[in-house]
Amino acid sequence: MTSQEPGGAAGDGAAGGGGGGAPGGARRARTDWRRLALAGPLALALAAGSVWATTASAVPVTFAVSGSTFQVAADHLAGKDAVQFASFASDAAGKRRPVAVAGIGSARISHLCQSSVAHTPFGSVTLTIRSGEEHPVEAEDLVIDLKRLDGDLRFGRVQMGRDAGTLDAVQGVRGANGTYGQQARTLDIDRMRLRAWSLTAGTFGLKGASMSISPGDHSCL
Repeated sequence: MTSQEPGGAAGDGAAGGGGGGAPGGARRARTDWRRLALAGPLALALAAGSVWATTASAVPVTFAVSGSTFQVAADHLAGKDAVQFASFASDAAGKRRPVAVAGIGSARISHLCQSSVAHTPFGSVTLTIRSGEEHPVEAEDLVIDLKRLDGDLRFGRVQMGRDAGTLDAVQGVRGANGTYGQQARTLDIDRMRLRAWSLTAGTFGLKGASMSISPGDHSCL
C-alpha cells in the first residue's frame, strides 16, 4: 500500500504557509533523498508513470507498487501547495520499501521525459513518454512515492520540521503523528531528475505527447 492514510489523498491546495513558517524569501538547494532530513527541501516532482494521461474524478487510490522504479527527467517544474514526509510503500508480495511521500496541489512541467525499463527473459524493453515541445504537462492532486530526486530547488513560505500528522498544505496528505514533515506554498525545480515507485493524480494531462517502446535499456536519466 502507499503511505497515505485511509481515505486520505491529495485535494485542492490549501494555504501552505501557516504560522510558524520560515521567512517568505526563496531558498535554493540540491537534495538527495537519503539526506532529506538534513537537506530539507520539498522535493516534489511529477512523473507520467506508464500512462499517456491519467484522469480521475475522485481522490487517488492506494495500490501495491511494482518491483521496479520508473524515471523522469524535466527541464522545469513549477508547483503550488506541497508537502513531504517519509513512509513506506508495499509491493504485491508484501515487501515494504522506504519512500519519500510527496504531495502537490497543482504543477506544470516543461519538457518531460518518462521511462520505465522492463527486464524480461528475452532482454530489456523500455517504454518512453515525452511531453510536447510547446505544451507543458499540467497536473493536479498528486501523491508520489519517491526513491530519489536531484535538481535545483527553490521554494517559498516553507515549514521544515513540522509534525507530519499536522501537514495541511495539500488536503488529506499527511504522515504519522510525531514524525518529521515539511511543506511549502510554492516550489520550483530546475533540471529535475527523479526515480519513483508510484504516482497517483486527480488529473495528469499531456498535449502533443509521444509514446514509444524499444528494445534495450534507454532510461531518460
